[in-house]
Amino acid sequence: MTFFNFKKKNSINPGQTISVSETSGQHPLIKRCQYLNEEYGLLVPDVYQDLFMKSGISEKNPYYKAFWKERHDYLYLEIFYTQDFVAYVIRRFSEIFGEQADYKALQALLENGEYGFLHKENRFWTEHTDLSFLDACYEERGRNQDDLIIVLDVCSDCGRTEYMILTSDKKGYPAVWEHGTKEEIQYNGHIITYHALNYHRMSRYRFLKK
Repeated sequence: MTFFNFKKKNSINPGQTISVSETSGQHPLIKRCQYLNEEYGLLVPDVYQDLFMKSGISEKNPYYKAFWKERHDYLYLEIFYTQDFVAYVIRRFSEIFGEQADYKALQALLENGEYGFLHKENRFWTEHTDLSFLDACYEERGRNQDDLIIVLDVCSDCGRTEYMILTSDKKGYPAVWEHGTKEEIQYNGHIITYHALNYHRMSRYRFLKK
């Protein structure tokens, strides 16, 4: 599993468990969400904050712990594309390159883009791959993070990864990616694929039983 390299500054130690008393009566998740917004530009959906703060969920719950889980100074974040965004990228690619359009190159671009999103800068960029076309499409659509499915890793094994969704029209949903699961879009005889998530409706019991 590859994780994005989103650097953090010194703040809360990775994996540290904080009690309410340490935050002068304020729920620790409030402070943590403020930190995630300042450091990573993340907006944690209200549905998660309400659930964790009002349900008395244990600090050991894996969904709750995911907000603190960091590894080697990086936050466990990934992105998936929405269908609308992929469809837009394909259409613009066709409009710009016409008969010269290389859809194998477009497929590679989309795959590389999944590992080249700089979250705090809200753009696509890597040192070794030219993602400028993908970033230009993102710019044309207003750099709206709801065009992407930004997820927070909860847990994973050899065949699946479980996430909490932070953006898109599925924000607030838990989700699972069965490794290798993809959706496809057919366009002018070409097939473009992208990784796809399985969504689950929010369930209070689902979180409490963990």
